[in-house]
Amino acid sequence: MLNTLKYTVLSLLRERDIVIWVMLFPLILSTLFNSMFVGLEETGWNIDPMPVAVVSNAEGDAGLAFETMMDALSQEGDDALFAPKHVSSAQEAKTLLESQQTIATIFVDAQGWPSAEFSPGADDVGVSIERIKRTIVADVVDDFCRSRAAIEDIARTNPEALARPEVTDSLMKMADYTQQMNVTHSKAVDYVRYFYALLGFAAFMASMVGLSAVGKALPNISALGARRTVGGTSRARTLVGAVLASWLISFASLLVAFAYIRWVLGIEFGGREVECIIGLAVAALMATSFGALVGALPRIPFSAKGGILTGITCLLALFAGLYGTPSLQLADKVANSIPWLAAMNPVKQVTDLFYSLYVYTDLAPYLEGLAILLVTTGVFAGVAALLMRRQRYASL
Repeated sequence: MLNTLKYTVLSLLRERDIVIWVMLFPLILSTLFNSMFVGLEETGWNIDPMPVAVVSNAEGDAGLAFETMMDALSQEGDDALFAPKHVSSAQEAKTLLESQQTIATIFVDAQGWPSAEFSPGADDVGVSIERIKRTIVADVVDDFCRSRAAIEDIARTNPEALARPEVTDSLMKMADYTQQMNVTHSKAVDYVRYFYALLGFAAFMASMVGLSAVGKALPNISALGARRTVGGTSRARTLVGAVLASWLISFASLLVAFAYIRWVLGIEFGGREVECIIGLAVAALMATSFGALVGALPRIPFSAKGGILTGITCLLALFAGLYGTPSLQLADKVANSIPWLAAMNPVKQVTDLFYSLYVYTDLAPYLEGLAILLVTTGVFAGVAALLMRRQRYASL
C-alpha cells in the first residue's frame, strides 16, 4: 500500500489539471481578491471636504453664529468637513447643484436660521457614500438649529444659567449617542467572507484529486488500474492508498493556499489558525470522498466526470457567496430561509467553518460545522465504496 501511496502521489503531481486548478488557481484568485479589497477598510469610507453652496440672507449679525460654525468645520486640514461656496442667489446655487459641483445648498434666512436643500434624486441613491454625505449635511444643520433653539429658550426663561460654564459647555459640546464595541470574536470586516468562500471553493475543487486517483485505481478507466488489479496488491489496499494519496495532495494544497492568504495577504482568521488547519484537513477528506464518488459513478465516461465535478463545484460556490455581493446576499437568504439546504452544501459549510472562527467567541458553531462535514464525508465515502464494490468486469 505504501508503494501505491508513493507512486499515486507522484503520478497525480504530473496531472496538469490538478496543478492548475487545485494548487495554483486558489493563489491566483486570492491575489486578485486582495488587489480589489486592499485598503478598503481604511480608505473606503474616508470623506473628503464636501462642497456645499451657501446662500445667506441674514440681516446684520443674525447669521454670524452659523457662519462661525461653518468656518470651524471648513478649516484646512484632515478634519475639514465642508468646502463651502458662498453664492449670492438661489439660482446660482441651483445651477451648482444641478451640475453636481455641490452636494447640497444651505439657505440662511434673515434671522440666521439655516435649512438644507438637496437634489431631487437624493432619496433614491440607497446606501452609498453620497447618501452618507447628504445625511451629514442634514445632521449638521439640524444640530445647529436645535442648539440655537435651546440657547435662546434658556436665555429667555433662565438667563442666569448661561453664566455657568458647565451649561454653555454642554450646549456647545457634540454629544456621543453611540459607543463602538465589538460583539464578535474579531472586528467585523465584510470582505473576509470572500476569502473564506474562496477556501470553500478550493476545498471542493480539490475533489479533482480524488477523481483522478480513483481513475488510476479502477481497471476499466486506465491501463495503470488494470495492471494494479491483476497485481499482488488487493483492490481494497490499492483504493485506500489512492484515496490517502489524494487526501495528502489536497490537504497540502489547501495548507499552501491558507498560509498564503493568512500570512502573505494578511487576512484574519480570528487568531485560530490551529482550528483552521484542522478544518482544512476535514475539508480535504470530504473533497477526496466526493471525488471518489464521482469517479465511481457507472455508465458515465471518465472524460465527462471532470466537467460534472467542476460544474457542481461552481454551482455550490454560488450559494456560498463567492461571486460578489449578489451571490453573498443569495447565500445568506438561502441559509436563513432554508437552513437544511445550506447544510447540504459542502462549499457553504467549509466557508461557514472559517467564518464561525472569525465571528463567534464560542467554538460550538465551528464544532457543529466540523460534524456536518464529517457526516458528509461518511456519506460520500460510503456511497463511493458501495459503487466500487458492485462493479464487475467481463475482461481487463
